Amino acid sequence: MKNTKLNILLSKCDATAPITDDLAAWLDSTSVGNEIITYCEEAPLSSEDEYRTALKKIEGLFDAIPNTAEGAELEKWISLVESYENEHFPM
Repeated sequence: MKNTKLNILLSKCDATAPITDDLAAWLDSTSVGNEIITYCEEAPLSSEDEYRTALKKIEGLFDAIPNTAEGAELEKWISLVESYENEHFPM
């Protein structure tokens, strides 16, 4: 596993932790129609500075709830970082 901040944070997550009642109720609530953000192709990260900025964005969004605007933004940044790492730090 690469030694990035994201991987360190992910390694500390407990995927088996129970979901609190209030979060479960929120996740089970019906859609109001504003949750979905249309996918748009992002330009790939092209420099070390952009890569570091993207890691900071991920760090700031790390607690984002899935299926929200913040969750979608987190997924976008993770995808961009993964692509950059695959290209510049192949295993």
